[in-house]
Amino acid sequence: MSIFSSFPRLAALWTNPSLRGMAGVFVLRITITALSFALITLAARAMPMAAFGTYSILFSAAGLFCILATVGQQLLLMRSWNEYSASRQTGLLKGALIFAALVCGAGGVLVAVPFYAWFAASQGPLVAVSVTLYLVTLSVLLTTSHLVRTAIGIGIGDGVGNLSLTVPPTIYLGWMLLTGATARLDSVFFLMAAGGIACIVWHVTAMTRLIRRKFPGFAVTPAEFDWPSWRSRSLKLWLSNSLEASNQYLDVLIVGALMSPGVAGAYFVTSRLANAFAMATDAIHMFSTRHIPDLYYHKKFAELGALLDHVAGVTLLVVVTGMAVIIGAGHWMLLVFSAAYLPYYDALVTLSFGMVALAASGPSGSILMLTGHESRYLGIIGASVLLRVIGFAALIPFFGVMGAAVATTLSFVFMAVMMARSAKAMTGIDGSVLRLRDVVWRRPALAKPN
Repeated sequence: MSIFSSFPRLAALWTNPSLRGMAGVFVLRITITALSFALITLAARAMPMAAFGTYSILFSAAGLFCILATVGQQLLLMRSWNEYSASRQTGLLKGALIFAALVCGAGGVLVAVPFYAWFAASQGPLVAVSVTLYLVTLSVLLTTSHLVRTAIGIGIGDGVGNLSLTVPPTIYLGWMLLTGATARLDSVFFLMAAGGIACIVWHVTAMTRLIRRKFPGFAVTPAEFDWPSWRSRSLKLWLSNSLEASNQYLDVLIVGALMSPGVAGAYFVTSRLANAFAMATDAIHMFSTRHIPDLYYHKKFAELGALLDHVAGVTLLVVVTGMAVIIGAGHWMLLVFSAAYLPYYDALVTLSFGMVALAASGPSGSILMLTGHESRYLGIIGASVLLRVIGFAALIPFFGVMGAAVATTLSFVFMAVMMARSAKAMTGIDGSVLRLRDVVWRRPALAKPN
């Protein structure tokens, strides 16, 4: 007998497939976030402060440039898989897979060569090789993870993908700290790359088995190519993803350039803690992009509306709880990394408000990108990045890390408002937490998409 048998309403919630699926994604995201924090904490303690600052800069640079190397193929594949699977256009699906593999491979080479030359001059060849290998591996893994997420499931796609990158270096750093040895930068990045390569092999094997089972005769079906549409979509998605990645990684690089690697490391820790709210946004993104394109292209708008209601409710609960934790326990959270980071508590709280705004916008950005409105999303992200860079230039020289936090928060609030408004105006779908007002007042929160 279920423990909820005496509580019919709770039992109904527990048996709701959307909520159970979302709960599973949040558990997965919490695990990934915990391991990421463990990796950063161990790196901060196993390396001298300056070396950790260098690690922060290299990690951020690789994260930014790996998005350039994907050339937008991760989201193009998600859209193509759902669109062509729904219409049983096997030839176009095969062509899209070939197109993505070729473009992603070329992008990796074009980005890796200048990236290696850039860091080989300042960090030495061994560190440069390790970081470049990690960059290329991450760009491929991002692409396979997105495809596997939508075709098979989030666990094998994002779950295994993220764990493969964090577990090997976490074990290494833990051993270095335990033995009192100094951790090497090149070893950390080589281990992340090795884990990523193993996961890519797993993803390719799983997708090959799925395609053979789901599309009999796929191997002998002639590939069809929609070059003009795919090139246009790839360019827009590439620009959008690149600008979005700059929102996550560019600030550390700018702080390092304007101040010092040590301060960049402090800002990296502060921003990672504030990005704990990204646990909510990332979980929502993983869950939503797993289901939104399928429901949208199969025209199941009522089910899509119910799913978004559940997403909004969970998001509201997470951001309210998370903000209370940051305000109440932020000092202790910074202390876990180092006592030297305690002066950055105000910056942590400020950054957290920006992350709350982004989380509250829900999957609005995904709705725009996955329903053919890449141009609007690109414009919003571009304006947000421009606002952020102007804010950095104006505020960092006078207020240091706090100036960077204020500029970041203002740009995030702007981006969240514009994405939520644009998604509702252009598709008829409100993906933000504000849709809960309609649920409370029993009004339809989802009109038939435009």
